[in-house]
Amino acid sequence: MAQLDNGGNPPNKLAFCTMGMFIIDKIEYLSNAQASQDRIIGGAGTYAALGARLAAGSRLAASVGWIVDMGSDFPGEFKRLIEAWRTSCVFRFDGARLTTTAWNGYGDNEYRAFKYLTPKLRLDQDSLSDDQLLARSFHMVCSPSRCISLVHGILDRRRKLLQHTATDSAGGGAAAEADRPIFVWEPIPDLCTPEELSRLREAAGYVDVVSPNADEFESFFSEMPGYSSRELMVEHLLGLASRNGEQKPPLRTALVVREGAQGCTTYLGSTKGLHLRAYHQSKERVEDPTGGGNTFLGALAIGMTGTTAPGEGILNNLDVLKESVYCEKRLLLGLVHATIAAGYAIEQIGMPNVSTEDGDCWNGEAYPERFRKYIEREREHIIVQLSSPCG
Repeated sequence: MAQLDNGGNPPNKLAFCTMGMFIIDKIEYLSNAQASQDRIIGGAGTYAALGARLAAGSRLAASVGWIVDMGSDFPGEFKRLIEAWRTSCVFRFDGARLTTTAWNGYGDNEYRAFKYLTPKLRLDQDSLSDDQLLARSFHMVCSPSRCISLVHGILDRRRKLLQHTATDSAGGGAAAEADRPIFVWEPIPDLCTPEELSRLREAAGYVDVVSPNADEFESFFSEMPGYSSRELMVEHLLGLASRNGEQKPPLRTALVVREGAQGCTTYLGSTKGLHLRAYHQSKERVEDPTGGGNTFLGALAIGMTGTTAPGEGILNNLDVLKESVYCEKRLLLGLVHATIAAGYAIEQIGMPNVSTEDGDCWNGEAYPERFRKYIEREREHIIVQLSSPCG
C-alpha cells in the first residue's frame, strides 16, 4: 500500500486523531420522490475530522490528524476538497481494492438503514503513525469490546514509543511519561442492546466521554422495565447509586446523550444533566442529519484539549464556570464547540463549503462568529444550570 501525505506541516503533537473510516456514501430516500445521491463524501472518521477542523480553525488546522484510505476508484476531487481543509490527513492508496462504500436508506420518522457495499478497512493502533499515536485526543466509533481493545492498544504503543525515544535521547534518563490522551467513544447503533449493557459500562470506564444518541441510550434498557426514566438509566451506567444491593464505584466518565434537534445533555457526577440547545432552532436550516453526531464528537474531542479557535477566553463571561464540574478537562468548551460544529454538518448533503480566502468561512459564515452568536443567545440558559448546587 502506497502512503501519501497531504504536503502540510503537522505540529509537533497532534491535538486530535480519529479511528473512524472514510466512506463514499450512496443515499436513497425510501419514502419520497427525492432523488438519490451518489458518490457523497462520508464516514464517521471524515465527519469527526470535519468537526475537529471546524473547532480548530484555520491557524490550528494541522493539529487535526486522520487517515483516508483510497481505493482504485477514489475520485480526485475528493482529495482536493480534503486538502483544502489543511489538516494533517494521511492519504493511503491501494489500487488493489475499492474505496470503502456504503448505502444509506432514509425513511419516515428518522428511519435509517445502512449497509456496506464494498469491504471495509478498519483502523486500529497499528494503523497510526508516531505523530498520530501521540495525539492528545482520540475519537472512536465501535463496539464496547473494540473500544477497550483500542484504548489498550493505543496506550501500549504510546508507552513503548516514548520509552524508546527516552532511551535514544541525549543523556539517557528515565523514560518519558506521556500524558494520558482524551478518549471520546461513540457506541455503534447495532450494539446498543440490553445484551451489551454490562459491556457498555465496562468500556465506559476506559474513556473520558461516552456518547450514544437518545434512542441508542434508551435501547440499552429496552427490556429492563425497572429502568423507566433517564435518571435511573444514568445512575446505572455511571454507578451513582446502588441498586438491589449492588455497589458500583462511580465513573468519572462524562455521558453525553445527543438529542438531535433538542441539543444534548451531559451527565458528570450527577443525574442532573447539563443541557445545551442545538445551534439550529429551525428545521428549515437542516438539509441532511447524516454525520451530525460524528461532527459533534470530533469537535468535542479537540475542544477538550483546548486546541480551538475561539479558545477558553470566550467563556469567561460565564462567571460560574470555574466552580462547575463541567470546567474539568475543558468539557464545557468542547460541548459548545461540538454544538456549533454539528450545525454546519447538517446544512447540506455531504460536506460544508469552506472558503479560506474569506477568513475560513464555512457555508458563507465564519465559525468564530457563529460561536459568539451562540454564547450570546444561550448564556442565561447555561448559567442557570451551572449555578445550580447540583451542576
